[in-house]
Amino acid sequence: MRKNLEEGEHIVASLPQVWGIALGFRGFFHKNKEGVLALTDRNLIFTPRFLYITPKEKGKYFEDDKAKIAKISNYTEDDLDEDISENSKSSWVIPLESIRDVEITISRKVSFLRVTYTEDGKTRKCDFGIAKTVASYPQRQPLVFKNLDWTLWLGLIKSMIKL
Repeated sequence: MRKNLEEGEHIVASLPQVWGIALGFRGFFHKNKEGVLALTDRNLIFTPRFLYITPKEKGKYFEDDKAKIAKISNYTEDDLDEDISENSKSSWVIPLESIRDVEITISRKVSFLRVTYTEDGKTRKCDFGIAKTVASYPQRQPLVFKNLDWTLWLGLIKSMIKL
């Protein structure tokens, strides 16, 4: 039985090993998190979880420096619901109707997918990117981000929220 996802809600696209970055004052207290970025037919969801993918599988998600629209193999709606439950405080569930803008932003020659949404009457922003290199000690943090083309994801999200 699902707790966080509605019955009938299904995953449209998902990406592993995405870094979520909270911007603004809220981002001051939160560290970058690595996890799964999933777009359902009702929500944009980021949940912290490291999924190992082989170099061969990376081509399915990030081939030719583009963020592809694909679904993670063997990752179902039930897995996503369970991940949200396990990481309820650090997961971001953004209803599609609360998204105000989606854009590609460039910072230090690296492009990120930026989502602007409203939560409790306040405007929030978060960026999503893929790390090229990661430091594992004392905790896992990105050192350098990949310059990915996010236009496929941008178009998909905009078509679903009808901006």
